[in-house]
Amino acid sequence: MIYFIGGKKQREFKYFELLEKIRKENVGISESFFDVDLKENEKFLEKININSIFSSQELVVLKRAEKLKNIEEILKYIANLEIVNKEIIIDYDKEDGKFGVKLKKLLDEFSKNKQMEVFLFQKETEEEIRAYVVNELDINARDVAMLLEMIGSNPFKVRNEVAKIKIFLDGEKFDIEKIKNIVSIEKDYQIYEMTRNILLNNPADVMRYLEQKKEYMGILYSLYNELEIMYKISSLKVKGRKFSKNYNTFKIEFEEIKEIFKSNNRIPNSYVIFKKIELEQNYTNASLKKLVFRCWEIEKDIKTGKIEMETGVEMLIMEICSLFRKK
Repeated sequence: MIYFIGGKKQREFKYFELLEKIRKENVGISESFFDVDLKENEKFLEKININSIFSSQELVVLKRAEKLKNIEEILKYIANLEIVNKEIIIDYDKEDGKFGVKLKKLLDEFSKNKQMEVFLFQKETEEEIRAYVVNELDINARDVAMLLEMIGSNPFKVRNEVAKIKIFLDGEKFDIEKIKNIVSIEKDYQIYEMTRNILLNNPADVMRYLEQKKEYMGILYSLYNELEIMYKISSLKVKGRKFSKNYNTFKIEFEEIKEIFKSNNRIPNSYVIFKKIELEQNYTNASLKKLVFRCWEIEKDIKTGKIEMETGVEMLIMEICSLFRKK
């Protein structure tokens, strides 16, 4: 069988899934990997051209097929070969998720005629990643969301971190607090944790973090984003909207208002918004509106040189803490 896997980074999960499936179904299968970037495409074509009724099963993989200038012609050639005892995977990275009209039409034709199994990942989605984590660790949606916040959503890293967690837990039930010290936490998550500390009026660790890491602008942008979401939640409450403290109920409520929280054409995970509710209740609507404006003002003043980056962010942190629970 010939498999074509194309599109965004989430396609890597289908790639790894297929590798595991083929290896499981063909124990001891011989494997050959070729990389177009290393100009190994001719060797790949030679490999799949050699057939023998006495040969054992082979797995043949072509990586970085997007580098091929004549991809449509090569795919036509491969699809029309008489291939014996071979499982062929063609991996095509396309981070913008856009396929040319000719290529897409050709892949649709191959799929329809059962000449290839085609898997295209054209949209930014974490469904494959989430499904993999749930299946491997047997955890709920809330823990998956938290874990991916911590380790990021790069498929290769997720697989490595999940393997590390499974070894560490050794059959024990998953506990997000237990595994925090053994996973490689993304810088974005560290910034998220520091931002949360600020909004909970615990700035001491944040100041030490800033002194060591100098992530002043990262903290500023994170605060800007968090405060903006909190202000939207607060404004909805002012208009009479009530939010459940039960996450499963909140998920249903969120469907009615999710468009309000859309940013850069993406709707955030419902759990991300749910976590902001406990932070929002510590500030008045007027305070949140003021703080969102102050984030914008301080960013502008830093970029125009009116204020030093360190001074501006530290002032903002003190101002946020001064407004904590002022209702």
